[in-house]
Amino acid sequence: MSDDAWCALITAFAEGDLDGPTFERRFLDLRRGEIDRGVSQRFAVDLLFYEVDAYCADPALRGAEDIDEAELRRQAVLCLARWEAPWPPKVP
Repeated sequence: MSDDAWCALITAFAEGDLDGPTFERRFLDLRRGEIDRGVSQRFAVDLLFYEVDAYCADPALRGAEDIDEAELRRQAVLCLARWEAPWPPKVP
């Protein structure tokens, strides 16, 4: 998936055009496809994966380490803010 497509998916969720379960499913499907093809993700997308992994839509099942949709959306906004961050990070 191109950077533009990743950015469009994350932006759609960050702006409220997608709900959490839909975003989670699309994100994981796309990531899995790229991993299967040997394609690496942008650093910001890779970091967001850990937040998607911690997301739990059902409050009855949500544990202490899990996050809700509001937190996942906040992390998506942070992902977009760090979109151009290099990996490994540059040390001054």
